[in-house]
Amino acid sequence: MRARQIASKTPLACHVGALALLFISITTTVAAQESNALRLMQRMMKATEQLSYDGVFVYQRGVQVDAMRIVHKFAAGVERERLISLSGPKREVIRDGQQVTCLFADDREIFVEKGEPRNIVSLGLSDSVESLVPYYAFNIAGHDRVANRATTVVNIRPKERNRYGYQLWIDRESGLLLKSVIMNRVGHALEQVQFVQIAINAELPDSLFEPEIGGAGFTWHTNAGADNSATTVVETSGWSVNWLPAGFQMRNHQVQTMPDSDMPVSHMVYSDGLAMVSIFVEKLMEHAQPLQGFSSMGAVNTFSRVAGNFQITVVGEVPSATVRRIAGSVDYHP
Repeated sequence: MRARQIASKTPLACHVGALALLFISITTTVAAQESNALRLMQRMMKATEQLSYDGVFVYQRGVQVDAMRIVHKFAAGVERERLISLSGPKREVIRDGQQVTCLFADDREIFVEKGEPRNIVSLGLSDSVESLVPYYAFNIAGHDRVANRATTVVNIRPKERNRYGYQLWIDRESGLLLKSVIMNRVGHALEQVQFVQIAINAELPDSLFEPEIGGAGFTWHTNAGADNSATTVVETSGWSVNWLPAGFQMRNHQVQTMPDSDMPVSHMVYSDGLAMVSIFVEKLMEHAQPLQGFSSMGAVNTFSRVAGNFQITVVGEVPSATVRRIAGSVDYHP
């Protein structure tokens, strides 16, 4: 009897034990995959900032496709970068340290300001990679080739529905990000950047960072002075945001004067370290036509509403339902 009891229980015990070992193995593999993916991203962040490179990439947002060239140099602790449109309207963005100059040939306008432009080529992480772990899952998806270079593919999946997912193709030799895709919950690509050619660690003369756009007849809008009241950081403005996805924290809060209006605009910037959301609050001018409702371009969604005499607009690299909920939570407390 004793032998039969042992014999009858042994298969079940072995099955449970095998499942436990399998679970431990899977858990260990997932943890190792995440650790490897995070190390790759750390290397990518350093390479994007500190390497010199000259490349041409394709930038796709929905049905709109643009070809652009980027020249990037890091010297004496300062980043220099020039972004040139190769299709559509002629435009350039030049970054020298913290000063950003945007040049638009068709409008014959030049904007100069301090700060960081939206980083198209790299992710522009505002925090350490590890700080993203509570909100995103990371794993190595495999290997591929981009711009005739070997890459490792990293998946970044959101743990909540109020964020987007990402897929990254990281150059195995240099660590540079050569391709990135922002995806919705069902895996549909909303926005994509892909290099088609790139020279890494090339000699880049200073002349490559000089703009081709400019000259007589251009209107300049300068907002780069440290003592300019338009960029004064606001400690309290009375406006508050009562809901944000977990992990989103305020990165900046300024009162700005827009080029086409004398009315000051309160601009609040929030980020979880990867995705970014901007909130604009502006008093409506008399007889002004307010904006209300949704608009979108690629992975960037916008929602506008009116609260009393104020226009509230939320722009973010998050789903449309998320920007709408954030906009609905903005209110005024004098």
